[in-house]
Amino acid sequence: MKVRTEAVLEGAGAALLLLFPYILPLLASNISLYHHALPITNLVGGVLIDMLGVAILATVFLIAIPFLPRTLQSIFNALFTGLMLWRIVDIAVRMQTNLTLLAYWDGLRVRIFIAILLLSGVLSLFLARITEPVVRAVGLVVAAFAFCSIWIIPQLLHIMLIRQPSESVAFIHLSHPPHSNSNQRIIWILYDELSYDQAFDHPAPGMKLRNLDRLRAESVSFSNLTPAGFYTDLIIPSLFLGHRIDHIRSTINGDLSYYDGTQHRWVAYDPSPTLFGLAQQNGWSTGVGGMSNPDCRILAPVLNVCFWEPDKSMLMEAYGASEEKSVLANAAVLPYAFLAKLTNRTATQANPHLQEYRNVMGHTTALIENNQVRFVFLHLPVPHPPGIYDRQRHLLRSGGTYLDNMVLTDDSLGELLQEIDATPSASQTTVIVSSDHSWRIPLWRHDAFWSAEEERASGGRFDDRPVLLIHFPGQKSGNDINAALPELLEHDMIADMLRGRMNNPEDLTAFLSQDGP
Repeated sequence: MKVRTEAVLEGAGAALLLLFPYILPLLASNISLYHHALPITNLVGGVLIDMLGVAILATVFLIAIPFLPRTLQSIFNALFTGLMLWRIVDIAVRMQTNLTLLAYWDGLRVRIFIAILLLSGVLSLFLARITEPVVRAVGLVVAAFAFCSIWIIPQLLHIMLIRQPSESVAFIHLSHPPHSNSNQRIIWILYDELSYDQAFDHPAPGMKLRNLDRLRAESVSFSNLTPAGFYTDLIIPSLFLGHRIDHIRSTINGDLSYYDGTQHRWVAYDPSPTLFGLAQQNGWSTGVGGMSNPDCRILAPVLNVCFWEPDKSMLMEAYGASEEKSVLANAAVLPYAFLAKLTNRTATQANPHLQEYRNVMGHTTALIENNQVRFVFLHLPVPHPPGIYDRQRHLLRSGGTYLDNMVLTDDSLGELLQEIDATPSASQTTVIVSSDHSWRIPLWRHDAFWSAEEERASGGRFDDRPVLLIHFPGQKSGNDINAALPELLEHDMIADMLRGRMNNPEDLTAFLSQDGP
């Protein structure tokens, strides 16, 4: 009975460890809930069934080992121990904030896994006296980890069973829009991870970015911005609000709060003081088309039109799970993906980043064409890796590099500018093209899909300058501002536009001379 109890505890601990990457986002500040359309009942239910299944299989495996011949006992115990050691190290690394370490680990984790298993098997055959104490020690650690289920499982059940509102990823509330602000429009296009250095200062040899170059030649450009952060889900709410946010968390209903360093407490994110609240106070109708950040949820009271593409990378959706499927169907996703890898097959599914781009672009075009929406914010998922473009043939595809995505960015900008020029308000439209952050070399350089071409283009050097171009109506010449300025100044400039105080390059120059550093 003692052996069976230990096996049950080790089996439960092994299930928690093996599925921890799919559980962790649901335990860490509800961040998966924040980035996902609610509810996620069937997705969480699938994870819980997988945990139960893995726990049962691991327990049966551990109970069966003592009935095997001595040599096989040693080998299987060592292999199980190696697997658990690898997962413990994997979890420890994933919980670090060192980006270089995380990137190195992502590129090496599979090879390290194979090496640990091989080393465990070999040592069990030739150095049993050394491996047996290690097996016992790791077994105790795994069994102890099972007690984490006392708080993990109730939390997952709570997320699964709570009556979260079933939200839509799109809405239109233009039946009674704010009073018209003549024919003026502001269209703010934010490209995710667009680097100023790669776009303008040091583009890759042979790479032509004609639309970006043409727009810069007819815009006020900022060549020395200091970024407002490193991560999109912190930078964009900061730009909307006008002050830097470094830490966020979410309620179980996906509501955003942030840590206010001046008040030394967590504060609910209030949409009223944002640029969109200011816009409506000044007679502008507002619209957002975005991705990842749930703008349609956190900004709903101050938006007339909205669409957002939820992040589908954290809750087994990369393997084909979805809230539209049943709990049992979602539970089958991970075993199927595992078997596909074992048999060297690949499950057929759409490239999630490619599909995200297509979805966002479709709604982006619709927002531009809707001339009733006067202040428009568009968040596009390129040139953020992974690559989804063939820049030689100018075709969407799975694969490619950041440089391919740069050309896709330029091509999409050309399409959007054509759409803007075709609107009735084209001659009175201010176009802002920006990025949240630059190409994050420390994050991607050691990733599995990093290429020799990207290494040459970056030189292994991280230039953190984001892009900001402002094209006023009728502007025909460019002006580069090379003073070191904070990215958050973008908020103040747009706020002045919404108040009617900034309508041309001269107004911007006056603003910078009076209010700039």
